This record gives sequence, C-alpha cells and structure tokens, in this order.
Amino acid sequence: MAKKKVVKKAAPAKKASSGAGGFASARVERLIRDAGAFRVSADAVDALNSVLTEHSLKLSKYAVEICNNSGRKTVKSDDIRLAASKM
Repeated sequence: MAKKKVVKKAAPAKKASSGAGGFASARVERLIRDAGAFRVSADAVDALNSVLTEHSLKLSKYAVEICNNSGRKTVKSDDIRLAASKM
C-alpha cells in the first residue's frame, strides 16, 4: 500500500475584530472618553482608530525618511518628534 501525501492547508487569515485600525479599541474609546464624552459608539471608535492609524503610518514613514537621510538604520525618538513637528 502506498502512503498518501499529506498536504497542509494555510491557516485562514484572521479578521479584524471591529475595525481596520491598528490600535486597541478599548484604548481608543478611553481617549474619546478622556476628551469628555459620556457615551461612545463603536462606529466612533472605529473611525478614530482608522484616522489614528493613517496619521501614524504617514508620520512613521516620514520619520524613517529622516532616519535614512541621517545615515542611520535605527529610528530614534528624535526622528519621530521631528517628523511630528514638520507635519
């Protein structure tokens, strides 16, 4: 009897829990509540999470560019601060 060849299937991709953002929803909700909101909808959390993720990605790319122009491979806190002040 010949052995059957076992083919492993790739694991299915994990779905985002409630939004496409990269930050924890509870933390984003806490930011909104700290700003003075009593009640916060899930859509508001998802919207802010998306905006924060987009802005953070742009800021990070700019910080990497600053780092590369300085001849370094390690992004430092000064790169992030400089990128934030220029945006």
